[in-house]
Amino acid sequence: MYYFIINPNSSSGKGLLIWKSIEPVLKERNVDYHPFFTKDRESTAHLVKRLCTEKAPATIVAVGGDGTVNDVLNGLANFENITFGYIPSGSGNDLARGLHLETDPEKALERILSPTRTESLRIASVSTPAFSRRFLVSSGLGFDAAVCEGALHSRFKKFLNQLHLGKLTYTGIALKELFLSHCPKAKLILDEATVVEVPAMFFTAAMNLPYEGGGFQFCPKADPKDDRLDLILVEKMPKLKILCLLPTAFFGKHTRFHGVHIYTFKEATLITERPLFLHTDGEIPGKTMEATWRLLSEKLSMILE
Repeated sequence: MYYFIINPNSSSGKGLLIWKSIEPVLKERNVDYHPFFTKDRESTAHLVKRLCTEKAPATIVAVGGDGTVNDVLNGLANFENITFGYIPSGSGNDLARGLHLETDPEKALERILSPTRTESLRIASVSTPAFSRRFLVSSGLGFDAAVCEGALHSRFKKFLNQLHLGKLTYTGIALKELFLSHCPKAKLILDEATVVEVPAMFFTAAMNLPYEGGGFQFCPKADPKDDRLDLILVEKMPKLKILCLLPTAFFGKHTRFHGVHIYTFKEATLITERPLFLHTDGEIPGKTMEATWRLLSEKLSMILE
């Protein structure tokens, strides 16, 4: 049985259009399926948890962006009896980019209905004193989370999405946040052993895949099939230097800049001197002064081809 979790508002309505284009294929091929449309983060997670508990074994397919996948991921249970598929319809699509997934809706559907490669992917979590969330792509504090927060409330995102220029939303907000950002003092603790004192932190992101923010290849070697997470920490720099650095991050060449640090770990804790926005796969669950990232024991069986 296929259960489709559809975000009709993904990419300013693109999610609904994609669903309308692929549902006739399901009907024509007499596929046993049931669609559900998302309303909010909590109800989506609750629905997915119920499906995993009551309807397994099953294939759950998300139709939306990285945020939709994150909402589904936070409801998944009974992992050994669940297969996950994804049809991208978001603005950034860093999950699809990082896993080299098909982005054409009908081709993506065909891979899900007749898969040739399914792999077990590691899942990560971030915990704070107030909340915890799973993530599949990345989770960060500082500049990247502030950009995500701005994108979620951008008045121009819908307009740019309609022009198929959604990535420019992130670029424009990134430039704005660059000049507004305040860089707090921070401390990073890696695997309960290595302590890194940061006089002024621009941002830190734990990454399970190479890309975030609509194509920034912040951790080029991040791999969801290995047993470690990657982390990028960027110290405060002159704004002109950041302007030069960001374009190189699309190609993973930013790591040569002084002040950019890449680590690998199994558990990392970041403590900042003031609350910062935190994101999980581009979603903003809140602000925090302390976050701990780690890999979970559960693995996600995901259709890749």
